[in-house]
Order: sequence, then C-alpha cells, then structure tokens
Amino acid sequence: MRVGISSIRFDRRGGSERRAWNLARGLADAGVEVSIFAAAVEEPDFGAEVNIVPTASGPSFIKVASFRKNLLRALSGRKDIDLVHNQIRPFTDGVVTVGGGCHAEYLERMGNPFNFLNPLHGVVLKMEKERYRPGGCRAVITNSEFARQGLLKYYPIPPENAFVAYNGVDLEKFNPVSARMKRAEIRQKYGLGDGLIALFVGAGFKRKGLQTALNAIGHAKDMEGNVSKIKLLIAGKDDAGPFLRQAGRLGIPDRLIFAGHVREPELLYGAADIFVLPTKYDPFSNSCLEAMASGLPVITTPQNGVSEILEDGSDGFVLKNPADAAGLAAILQYLGCEKARNEAGKRARLKSENFTWAKTLQKTLEVYKKVI
Repeated sequence: MRVGISSIRFDRRGGSERRAWNLARGLADAGVEVSIFAAAVEEPDFGAEVNIVPTASGPSFIKVASFRKNLLRALSGRKDIDLVHNQIRPFTDGVVTVGGGCHAEYLERMGNPFNFLNPLHGVVLKMEKERYRPGGCRAVITNSEFARQGLLKYYPIPPENAFVAYNGVDLEKFNPVSARMKRAEIRQKYGLGDGLIALFVGAGFKRKGLQTALNAIGHAKDMEGNVSKIKLLIAGKDDAGPFLRQAGRLGIPDRLIFAGHVREPELLYGAADIFVLPTKYDPFSNSCLEAMASGLPVITTPQNGVSEILEDGSDGFVLKNPADAAGLAAILQYLGCEKARNEAGKRARLKSENFTWAKTLQKTLEVYKKVI
C-alpha cells in the first residue's frame, strides 16, 4: 500500500506537524510506502518519497489556495497512490487528520468580530464546506472527542466516518529522569533561580491563554508560601510586547522569562515544576502531554482536548473558565506544596504512558482499512 501524506509544511516545528511526521515515520516502519507532498520539507530520517508542491509566496490565503490547486495537479497522475492522507486541512477527498480542529468552531470560540477581514478564513471555510459533506472526505480523524464533536456540530459528516486517534508522546525523550538531568544548567541559562517555576509552551499566546496565566501570577504574588514568588517561563513564537506591558501593569515584570522558540522543549520541562496552559481553544495540546510524560502536573481548560484524558485534581487540573485567573492562582498555590506537586506529577506520568505514537498509528491503520 502506498499512502500520500499532504501538508503545506512537513517538519517537526509545530504540534500538528510533529503528529504528521510521527505518523509518516510509523507508516514507513510498518512497511507502508510513503509519498510526502508538501511545499516545504524537512528531510525525513526514514524512507519516504518526497514531492515538493509549488506554492505561491505571499499572504497565507494565497499559499493555502495555491498549495491546494498544485497538490491536486500533482496527484492527478499518481495511480500508484492508494490513499491520500491530508494533514491539518482537507485539501482532497481522501482521509484528513484535523490537527487544529474545525476552523468554523475555532472562529466562533475566538470570537473576533474582525475575522471576516482576513481572506484566509474564507479560503479554509470554503475547503471545509466542500470536503466535510456526504461524499466528500472518506474519513476524518480528530485528536480528541472534543474536536470530533466540534466538527460534527458544524458539518454534515456521517458520524461513522469521524474517528478519534489521540496524539502520542515519545516516552523516552520526555520522561522525569532525563528531564531533570540538566535542570540546574537550564535554570541558570534563563536566570530562573531556585524558586517555583510554572511553564507555558505554545505559539499563539492569546489563544493559548497567556493573559490569564499572567493575571494568575499577579494574584499569586499576594498569596502565602513559595507561590508568592513564582516565575513564569514562556516558550513559543509570538509577539511578547502586549504581555510585557500587561506584566508591567500587574507589577510582575521580573516574574516573566520569554524563551522564544525552543528546539528542545524537554529541557524546559525538566527546569519547571508546573505546566500551565489556560487555553481558549486547543483540540489536543501536545505540550500538555509532553509535560505529563516529563512528570509535571498540568493545569488546562475544558477547551483543550487533553482535559478529557485527565482526572481533575489527581493527574491534572481543569480550570473550568479559561479567564479565571483567581482560580488558576489557587491551583498554583495548592501545587506550591512539594508533596502535592510530586504526587500529581507521578500520576501524570503514569497517565501519559497510555498515549504512544504506536497506538496513534494502529488507530490510523484501522481507519485506512475501513475506507480502502
């Protein structure tokens, strides 16, 4: 069997991209012939045919529309490909893994009245309407039930054609022992000191809830115990300016450390004590699962698909309202107790061991068998 993997970017720089990479590698290891179709490719370290799809430069909506058009052209003569598996967007009528969730739901949850001014949204919504219909995509795979329900809410996809395959995590790369090996070195590098460190990882600071995290640090400075001096280490690519100004207003500019994009996030998990992601919308955050595998207690929201695998108050903490900074600060104070923090972290690691890329691959192959 030969499977075509289509994605505008094929690399390991984002959550959805890492999922596509691990899927392609797993397919190749399982003896499936893999053909990659992408505009930009990080050379794979496994056997795969690479096809560069010409894509126009310019604004995102032009890139997406151009990639889709040229992808269909590149596939038109490929009779040897049994199935095309689209990643992130439904470019063709094959299978699609909706790593970023349903775009229509994303727009509603973010609630920006000026979204209609961005032509990218129109292009993506048009693709969704064309493909998410009876007779469109042969199967849709989401990375959580939360994301699946969001998709079914907006589009007439037959429920029996919508599947859940949770993301996996590299349990060797992300584990409590190796995470702690360079703890002192990383803390020194970022000037973290010896106190309590909360970690925030994610691109798109507004969507991921960084404002709430900062407000919680502001609340925490007036609390008792070591949480009163907690610092927030922030990793991810985005504009830090608005949040630095917010920190200034809250009187906590010395509590924030912006690390930017980090190629080895496992080192940050080892330097931190708690993981915080009060996200407004996240179909399934890879960083949360990586933090759990690294032995960190995770605080997130019901708007994150990871919340459905957590036992609230045991192996993770689910903040009911993404804007509840006081509630987040209270959880941080509870986790300021080393015993509580360590016990929650151990349970988080045990839970993460149920989520491997091998299981993601197995579920994906089951979907393939249903549609071929």
